[in-house]
Amino acid sequence: MRSRPRAVVPVALVATAVLAACSPSAPPSSPAADAAEPGEYRPGRAASTDLPAGDPDAVVVLVPGGGWATANPGGLAPLADALVADGLAVVTITYGTSSTDSAYPEPADDVVCAIAYAATQVPDVPVVAVGHSAGAHLALLAALAPERAITGEPCPHPAHPADGVVGLAGPYDVTRTGGMARDLFGASQTDAPEAWADGNPLTWAAARPDLPVLLVHGDADDVVPTWFTTDLAADLEAAGHDVRTELLPGVDHMQVIRPEVVGDLVAGWVHEAVPARP
Repeated sequence: MRSRPRAVVPVALVATAVLAACSPSAPPSSPAADAAEPGEYRPGRAASTDLPAGDPDAVVVLVPGGGWATANPGGLAPLADALVADGLAVVTITYGTSSTDSAYPEPADDVVCAIAYAATQVPDVPVVAVGHSAGAHLALLAALAPERAITGEPCPHPAHPADGVVGLAGPYDVTRTGGMARDLFGASQTDAPEAWADGNPLTWAAARPDLPVLLVHGDADDVVPTWFTTDLAADLEAAGHDVRTELLPGVDHMQVIRPEVVGDLVAGWVHEAVPARP
């Protein structure tokens, strides 16, 4: 990892991020070809599964943002529909946050468990974690380090590491969020330095070097700066990962999840870059 200084996001900016990153309610959209009733992948954690008309090429786990304070999946429904229309199965989840009295490692463990659950819903195809904002941080962490020690309730599904991961405008380096990642850790970095290090995807950049990664960020994002993405990409590439980085012109923090902006990009990358399960 490079030793050069890295900027820290001003507290006011990250406070804005906590509010803006909360996924909005989904606008009206066409139903997926086959949508299951929402269920749970572990007690208290909701998941819904949408299937395409034919056999899916992969299953995508959609992880919503919310500044580690909420995890409302509603705003990801249009993207889910677009991915299903492109031949992918989609499992959309919630996870523990500060508003449900959850703190690290529980939110990351939830995403690890959701990936395992998705593999049971659609067996024998690759599983790809796709997260937005704080959900992108958790998706990268769960994909890079799925075998971190789980200190809470064990996952009821067989372990199944992600076969690929997509981050959409994530604040990956928690040490540079101006302290606002306290909502994730339930303590300051000073009070819980080991947890802050363990919960930082950059700590795990050299893990699982065969894991393909797509990082997407809008260059008009005034909530989470693009250097969160470009710095993580540099560390992952240095560690041997196959990384594709896309900075989208004129796209802001919430536009980056719109299907007309990112749907084809994500689906195309999953089809092309994520290897089939043997």
